[in-house]
Amino acid sequence: MDYIMQEMPNIHKTGEKKFYPKVRHLSCLSNDFIMKAFMETTMMKRSAFEGVLRGLPEVMNTYLSLGHSVKIDGFGTFNLILGQLSGEEMENADERDKVCANQSGVYIKKINFLPEKEWLRNLRRTTELNHVKGYKEMFGASSTTEERLQIALAYIEKNGYMKLKDYMARTGLGRRKAEHELDAFCNEPESGIRSALMGKSKVYVKR
Repeated sequence: MDYIMQEMPNIHKTGEKKFYPKVRHLSCLSNDFIMKAFMETTMMKRSAFEGVLRGLPEVMNTYLSLGHSVKIDGFGTFNLILGQLSGEEMENADERDKVCANQSGVYIKKINFLPEKEWLRNLRRTTELNHVKGYKEMFGASSTTEERLQIALAYIEKNGYMKLKDYMARTGLGRRKAEHELDAFCNEPESGIRSALMGKSKVYVKR
């Protein structure tokens, strides 16, 4: 597995540079890919495995919503983490509805996953970590807006179009900031980028 050394934002403006290791993300594997890989290593029928994949999230939701943790032997434990909206956020009905907050502004913030120690130990033993040098300088989130624009243009030139996730992977930006930046590029004719629809998906192409 490849990783890069990502520069941390210097929020205190000290001039000191700090870095942390970050996975060089390749892709998000689909259900179909996982099923095919599973079929190659087991005798389980595809229909049975599809049933498990469909039913597991529903069963987990049922018991997590009652306050239980859910443990899957050999894998790990899932439990809910709660958050609370600020007073300003509580006044925004759309913000409350978006996270299904109750009258006190409490909502389910995320699902925490704690892997089993042996599973994590095996993953560590079988994973070879390779430092990709120079990648940070080209694609790090610490790059300037102009540098990220050039990254986007180069990707579009090579592939014909670019999706939001492609831009996120190559710049290190989070989803919200990446989408905001791409929209800003599209609103500026001189950027050379515009948005388009590919099926039902939004993509970015040369203007």
